[in-house]
Amino acid sequence: MKKGLRLLMYSVIIASLLVGCSANEKSVSGSEDQIVLDFWTAWGPDSREEEVGLKVIADFEKEHPNIEVNVQVMTFDMLYDNIITSINAGNAPDISWGLGEWFSDLNHADALLNLTPYYEDWEDKDLIYDNVIKALTVNEELKALPNYLGNRALLYNKDILNEAGLEGPPKTWKELIAMGPIIKEKTGKYAFGISGTGVRAPQELIMYLAQNDLQLAVEDGSGKFKNTWNENPEELRRAAEVFQFYKTLLQDGVIDPNGRSWGHQEEDTNFSLGQYAMVINGAWMEDTIEEAGVVDNLGIAPPPENASKATYLEISPYYIFKDTEHPEEAWELIKAMLGEEYQEGANLYKSPRKDIKGEGVWAEGYDGLTEIGAVFPQVSLGKVTNDMTDAVGRVLLLEEDPEKTASWLGEEINKSLEANGQLSENAVRSE
Repeated sequence: MKKGLRLLMYSVIIASLLVGCSANEKSVSGSEDQIVLDFWTAWGPDSREEEVGLKVIADFEKEHPNIEVNVQVMTFDMLYDNIITSINAGNAPDISWGLGEWFSDLNHADALLNLTPYYEDWEDKDLIYDNVIKALTVNEELKALPNYLGNRALLYNKDILNEAGLEGPPKTWKELIAMGPIIKEKTGKYAFGISGTGVRAPQELIMYLAQNDLQLAVEDGSGKFKNTWNENPEELRRAAEVFQFYKTLLQDGVIDPNGRSWGHQEEDTNFSLGQYAMVINGAWMEDTIEEAGVVDNLGIAPPPENASKATYLEISPYYIFKDTEHPEEAWELIKAMLGEEYQEGANLYKSPRKDIKGEGVWAEGYDGLTEIGAVFPQVSLGKVTNDMTDAVGRVLLLEEDPEKTASWLGEEINKSLEANGQLSENAVRSE
């Protein structure tokens, strides 16, 4: 009797296990058509990018019930490190946010999908700025798409300028320098803010170089580059003039001496608190300005020019990685993120779409700046941007001769290009 009961119990358990196995097999079989896209991003906590992005992704999943988007949020520093680690391990995500400074390294690692055939068939392709697409194209292959543009404009505090008796912001370097002592004397505040360290220091420097008709490195037509300052006396003179501009800002009291060690957070915060009158900055400052309650005091103008009108064009791309098993689906998600709902909701004043403009001071202030934007050359930038930051420090902290600093930076750039196999011996010199 007991033996029979035990056999019956064992039969029930085995039957249950078999049913479970069958159910699992059916579930696995039924999920074969379910696609999971890994999407890495650097949304700020409780930001509009996050709020609107999650809604767009939820709507995308409803429209594509066979696709699940696995969103992972991390800081930009973590994002870069994790991307590099995942590429080396052979398990990169399908899609990631990123910075434009990473573009050359990721392309050089042959990690990026060629998006040209998808882009050519995209109905909205003509809405993206041509020079932005050009900056993300290598050897006629589009290797990324823009997420947002971090164009830089001159933000200024109207109250401080009015108190100093100034009618408006400076239009040239010379006017900016002349305003420094006036603002300091009349208001007790400094006229201008810079970022002497961190990621924004080389971004500001490349803008000033472009305003003096200089390129960091010129391309020879074969994908290789060279800095030509030391081969061209006129270029070296113009490069030295840029570093003299930094030095004059400090010597004439235009900038706070503490700015030599500021990163982007100090630069942003101190301007929003009215600690100084003007700064070159991006439209992301909208939230910071609103929180500080100084929107009515804000004016926006093009950056002061020297030889030419120019600003820094920061392109934050979407990267689709070459090893994705779902390139068509990844492309569809990128199209959704570049659609009107996300771009209007999250990137109203920094969209790469020509038809997304917004209204008011932010829209008016940044309108037209994309066309005069300067970008980093398509070279490995790790050591190059460090050397650019060091060059700023050499003139501001060590008070080095500007021409010596310019010559040193030109040599260091070429050393980096040579080490990375990107140095050209036949680069065309700019006039």
